[in-house]
Amino acid sequence: MSVATTSTAAPAKASRLSVFWDSQVGKKFVSAVTGILLFVFVLGHVLGNMQSFQGAEKFNAYAHFLQTTKGLLWMTRIVMLTALVLHATAGIQLYLKARAARPQPYRVPLANPATVSSKTMIWSGLLMLAFVIFHLLDLTIGAAFVHSGFVEGDAYVNLVATFRSVGKVIFYGASVIGLGLHLSHGLYSLWQSLGFRQPLWTPTITKAALLIGAFLALAYLSIPGGVVAGLIR
Repeated sequence: MSVATTSTAAPAKASRLSVFWDSQVGKKFVSAVTGILLFVFVLGHVLGNMQSFQGAEKFNAYAHFLQTTKGLLWMTRIVMLTALVLHATAGIQLYLKARAARPQPYRVPLANPATVSSKTMIWSGLLMLAFVIFHLLDLTIGAAFVHSGFVEGDAYVNLVATFRSVGKVIFYGASVIGLGLHLSHGLYSLWQSLGFRQPLWTPTITKAALLIGAFLALAYLSIPGGVVAGLIR
């Protein structure tokens, strides 16, 4: 008599990359690295947009340069889009994991209480994600339901037209304030995520992150402010 034997296939071994991504340390590392990439883009973007104060010819020349360097433009878009998706995914998953681990707040205040920027990280991040989508539809794609008077090839006219809308100015202002809050905590915490934990440098890093976040928020706010004040017209 023969005895039938059954074999159970061994479960597939998870790749090192998936194990790294599934860990809290991995997600924080990805969030930090992509955060650096996004910060560099945000800084370069506002410096480019500040050229709007120099008039239509200067700003349109800058916009034309970006549009004509297709290779650089699309490489930047792909890298930034990938970084944005990874950054948002890691941040949301870390937030949900933290909420699941402690659904109730601490009864006794922590020794290092959370700041406004750290408490609002997930919400400021989601606000900026919504703004990026709106901003692309408004000033890059020129979708009719967002920007009905969009003029192809005239970035200056489109910029001025956008910030003559009170609703858009308010939404833009709220978004860049959220950006400032997000950066003021993110630029501090990324050092810890990358393994740099030096208490001696913590106060300096905290102040620098706060100043950089405030500077970028004010720089971005100056553009709609310039349109409202008639300096950009």
